[in-house]
Amino acid sequence: MSMPETNHCRKQCPTEKSLADDVSPASEDKLRPGKIRILFVDDEESMLRVLRIGMGSMANVWDMEFVGSGEEALALFGQKAFDVVVTDMRMPGINGVQLLNHVLRQHPQTIRIILSGFADLSDAVNSASLAHQFLAKPCSLKDLRECLKRVTQVKARLINDNLNRFIPGLTQLPSLPRIYLEITEALQSPTVSADHIASIAAQDPALTAKLLQLSNSAFFGVNREVCSVSDAVQFLGVGIIQSLALTTSIFASFVHSKCPNFSIDTTWSHSIQTAALSRWIFKSLQHDSLVTEQAFCAGILHDIGKTILADSLPAEYSAAINESRTTRTPLLEIEQKYFQATHAEVGAYLLALWGLPIPLVEAVACHHNPRRCGRDELCLAGGVHLANALHHFQTPQTDQIASPVDIAYLKHIKLEQQFETWRRELTGEAG
Repeated sequence: MSMPETNHCRKQCPTEKSLADDVSPASEDKLRPGKIRILFVDDEESMLRVLRIGMGSMANVWDMEFVGSGEEALALFGQKAFDVVVTDMRMPGINGVQLLNHVLRQHPQTIRIILSGFADLSDAVNSASLAHQFLAKPCSLKDLRECLKRVTQVKARLINDNLNRFIPGLTQLPSLPRIYLEITEALQSPTVSADHIASIAAQDPALTAKLLQLSNSAFFGVNREVCSVSDAVQFLGVGIIQSLALTTSIFASFVHSKCPNFSIDTTWSHSIQTAALSRWIFKSLQHDSLVTEQAFCAGILHDIGKTILADSLPAEYSAAINESRTTRTPLLEIEQKYFQATHAEVGAYLLALWGLPIPLVEAVACHHNPRRCGRDELCLAGGVHLANALHHFQTPQTDQIASPVDIAYLKHIKLEQQFETWRRELTGEAG
């Protein structure tokens, strides 16, 4: 099946300015020695020929291989490492799902993308926990290039090889144990409603992230970006979510003992309150309902990188938390010391790989430094930044040193006085 430049895949290959876009090919080489290695797998020779021609303009940045079967792909993986694999779904012999399953187990650092024109619900179920993104044929060569630029550039930002080794291998994020039990029980009921599932998922960053990943997949054919949990559940449908939850491990429960000095309960509570405050901020400034719901979703997701680090690198993150507490230094600064990246960047990295809408990825990435977005008005990242600060004013934590609010940013967007009004209102201070 050809991929003419006039056809476009739905939205998985975004081109807007984002965290990932500010890494140029030159800086990629600086951050990661050598070229990015990409493997394309498709059993149709005509498709491989189109890909070779269409990707030729990136030959100075990418080292690309093109093979016609899963068997050939596995043989190449036995000889060298790849940063990205792009594979068709249905192929004779080893199909796309089987190939990605092997890649996930043996090469978890590889970004996994499905590019296919044929799929059914069982394909979606099987690939849900394997592929970072699902692109539908026909898909323009331009959009495919932009998609690959995005995922490789965001990977290049994290110079810590330890992080690059495990983050692409994540297929699920752990939920608060009580929320995990609640969603599991709800999905086992034949009469559960979409609204009930959405109300549970909206309390949990991990569930929110996974449902947004699935609903933004080209497989489901949604013709716009999905930026809220309620929309994600409506678009997917209860039946699909039940099938995914019951047949694949897309949801998991956080194990407290892995990182005992990290409180997922406190983190989740802060995320929910920040989400509510972020929505309240945009609503008070008379933004429309779509923006206010995006603001809520961005707030839910903003600290998801903390849970990724606590669950995946518990010993190192525990040490970072202890140092933050004993030295009275914001955790953000200690994270940079330990991981050469912050929880904001770690969370944004995974969400970008999962194909979440750029505004949400940018909000997570920049919520501690919204000036990086380069906007003259309040953006999602700025709203989360202010909500995050307001919640710390409202319920200060004695064992945590919160990152300060960016006064220069407040002045830049002309909300300095408004922020002080909000702070006084929330803390009950006299005007």
